[in-house]
Order: sequence, then C-alpha cells, then structure tokens
Amino acid sequence: MLRKKENKMAENNTEPREIETEQEMTQNGTNEAGSGDKPNRITKFPMTRIKTIMKTDPDVTLASQESVVLISRATELFLEHFAKSAYAYTSRNKRKTIKRQDVDSSVDAMDAYAFLEGTFE
Repeated sequence: MLRKKENKMAENNTEPREIETEQEMTQNGTNEAGSGDKPNRITKFPMTRIKTIMKTDPDVTLASQESVVLISRATELFLEHFAKSAYAYTSRNKRKTIKRQDVDSSVDAMDAYAFLEGTFE
C-alpha cells in the first residue's frame, strides 16, 4: 500500500523514491544497515549450542543469558585473533590457504596459545 502511494506521488511529478516497510525488510532478510544478517542477532554462534557446551562442565548448574552472550562473544574474538595469527604465517609463505603448519607455528610463537599445544595431533 505504501508503494502505491509513492507511485501516485511519482505520477504527480513529485520526487520518486523507494521505501521498504519493516515487514518487507524482515521478509527480504535485511535490517536498517542493509546487511543480510538477522535483525536482532547479537552473536555469530548459536546461543543454545554455547549454553549446552557450558552445561557439560559439572560445576555449572545454571547459565544466565548474559553469561552465554559473553562466552559467545569472547569465543568469537578469540577465534578471530587466532585465525589472523595463523594467516600471518600463511601470508609470509605467500599462500592463500591456511595449513596445519601455520596453525602450529602460531601456537608455538605465542605464549597465550600454549594451552593449544598438542591438541592438533
């Protein structure tokens, strides 16, 4: 209905323009920024999966929504930093594909990744 009014305005020599209603934006899968992400998505990982993983620890009985969001965001940041570190070794060797040796080199080079030593074997 909104588009019909705009078309009539365009016929009356007023400025033509396209405006999407909120319902159309939801159906098209875009939000205000125009990206294809879901409008209310806080993190990239599924929250229920993170909560399930958290509950596998016997010390955790309840996990609040805030803690799940924080763990998810911290995981995103860690993986982003870890992937960039591994890719630095990839680019030094003038390749585009990250190999296991790049990940191993990244783990060996940074003390913060010491807990990952031996996990890829």
